[in-house]
Amino acid sequence: MVYTKTKGDLLYLFFIYFFILGGMMARKVGIIPKASVARILMKAGAKRVSAPAVDAFANVLANITEDIASQAIKIARHSGRKTVQEGDIGLAAK
Repeated sequence: MVYTKTKGDLLYLFFIYFFILGGMMARKVGIIPKASVARILMKAGAKRVSAPAVDAFANVLANITEDIASQAIKIARHSGRKTVQEGDIGLAAK
Protein backbone atom coordinates (compact mmCIF):
# COMPACT_ATOMS: atom_id res chain seq x y z
CA MET A 1 0.00 0.00 0.00
CA VAL A 2 1.36 3.41 -1.01
CA TYR A 3 0.64 6.44 1.15
CA THR A 4 0.01 9.74 -0.64
CA LYS A 5 -0.45 13.11 1.01
CA THR A 6 -3.77 14.84 0.49
CA LYS A 7 -4.84 18.42 1.16
CA GLY A 8 -6.41 17.25 4.42
CA ASP A 9 -3.13 15.76 5.58
CA LEU A 10 -1.25 18.95 4.79
CA LEU A 11 -3.85 21.03 6.60
CA TYR A 12 -3.58 18.71 9.61
CA LEU A 13 0.22 19.12 9.65
CA PHE A 14 -0.19 22.88 9.35
CA PHE A 15 -2.45 22.96 12.41
CA ILE A 16 -0.10 20.76 14.40
CA TYR A 17 2.86 22.99 13.59
CA PHE A 18 1.23 26.34 14.31
CA PHE A 19 -1.06 25.48 17.21
CA ILE A 20 0.99 22.94 19.10
CA LEU A 21 4.62 23.51 18.19
CA GLY A 22 4.25 27.16 17.25
CA GLY A 23 2.21 27.84 20.37
CA MET A 24 5.27 27.25 22.51
CA MET A 25 7.00 30.21 20.92
CA ALA A 26 3.96 32.31 20.07
CA ARG A 27 3.85 35.92 21.17
CA LYS A 28 0.93 37.29 23.13
CA VAL A 29 -1.16 39.38 20.79
CA GLY A 30 -3.17 42.19 22.32
CA ILE A 31 -6.10 44.20 21.08
CA ILE A 32 -4.26 47.51 21.07
CA PRO A 33 -0.90 47.72 19.23
CA LYS A 34 2.02 48.12 21.62
CA ALA A 35 3.67 50.79 19.46
CA SER A 36 0.57 52.96 19.75
CA VAL A 37 0.47 52.48 23.52
CA ALA A 38 4.13 53.44 23.81
CA ARG A 39 3.47 56.50 21.65
CA ILE A 40 0.64 57.58 23.97
CA LEU A 41 2.93 57.28 26.99
CA MET A 42 5.69 59.22 25.22
CA LYS A 43 3.25 61.98 24.22
CA ALA A 44 2.18 62.21 27.85
CA GLY A 45 5.77 63.08 28.76
CA ALA A 46 7.62 59.83 29.44
CA LYS A 47 11.21 59.92 28.21
CA ARG A 48 11.53 56.14 28.24
CA VAL A 49 8.97 53.35 28.61
CA SER A 50 9.71 49.73 29.52
CA ALA A 51 8.08 46.81 27.71
CA PRO A 52 6.27 45.60 30.88
CA ALA A 53 4.88 49.13 31.36
CA VAL A 54 3.56 49.12 27.78
CA ASP A 55 1.96 45.70 28.37
CA ALA A 56 0.34 46.82 31.63
CA PHE A 57 -0.96 50.06 30.11
CA ALA A 58 -2.29 48.19 27.05
CA ASN A 59 -4.18 45.79 29.35
CA VAL A 60 -5.68 48.69 31.31
CA LEU A 61 -6.73 50.46 28.10
CA ALA A 62 -8.23 47.24 26.72
CA ASN A 63 -10.27 46.69 29.89
CA ILE A 64 -11.55 50.27 29.91
CA THR A 65 -12.47 50.21 26.21
CA GLU A 66 -14.22 46.85 26.56
CA ASP A 67 -16.32 48.25 29.41
CA ILE A 68 -17.24 51.33 27.38
CA ALA A 69 -18.06 49.17 24.35
CA SER A 70 -20.36 46.87 26.32
CA GLN A 71 -22.14 49.87 27.87
CA ALA A 72 -22.54 51.47 24.42
CA ILE A 73 -24.05 48.24 23.08
CA LYS A 74 -26.53 48.17 25.97
CA ILE A 75 -27.49 51.79 25.28
CA ALA A 76 -28.02 51.08 21.57
CA ARG A 77 -30.15 48.01 22.33
CA HIS A 78 -32.19 49.98 24.87
CA SER A 79 -32.86 52.53 22.12
CA GLY A 80 -34.11 49.72 19.86
CA ARG A 81 -31.10 49.79 17.54
CA LYS A 82 -28.54 47.22 16.48
CA THR A 83 -26.06 49.89 15.37
CA VAL A 84 -23.87 51.57 17.96
CA GLN A 85 -23.67 55.29 17.27
CA GLU A 86 -21.38 58.09 18.34
CA GLY A 87 -23.81 59.29 21.00
CA ASP A 88 -23.90 55.82 22.55
CA ILE A 89 -20.15 55.91 22.96
CA GLY A 90 -20.33 59.40 24.50
CA LEU A 91 -22.96 58.32 27.02
CA ALA A 92 -21.10 55.13 27.87
CA ALA A 93 -17.82 56.97 28.46
CA LYS A 94 -19.38 59.30 31.07
